Amino acid sequence: MNENILGLKLRKRRNKLGKTQEWVALELETSMKVKVSQPTVNNWENGKSCPSLPQLRALAKILGLKLSYLVSDTDTDTEKLQLMLEEYAERCQRLEKMNDRLMKENEQLRDK
Repeated sequence: MNENILGLKLRKRRNKLGKTQEWVALELETSMKVKVSQPTVNNWENGKSCPSLPQLRALAKILGLKLSYLVSDTDTDTEKLQLMLEEYAERCQRLEKMNDRLMKENEQLRDK
């Protein structure tokens, strides 16, 4: 796959499910009998290595994705842009929550 589209897809789905890389590794081992570590999952998501076909099948199953989606080389500019925009939107939401929390803390400190 070009430019780590697979890794972006894995990270996007994992984040959407609210799961950690550790969860993915444990779920692969416990439910699918595929032994991998959290650093391995990290390497997949960062494009440093790629899962084998049996690992891909297991990933698709635990993440609720189609294998064909995971292995498709959809590296069109539109697909890349969509993935980047979704990741950016998730980061913005996290920053907004952090900002709201800090504003509330600031108000509480002023009220004291």
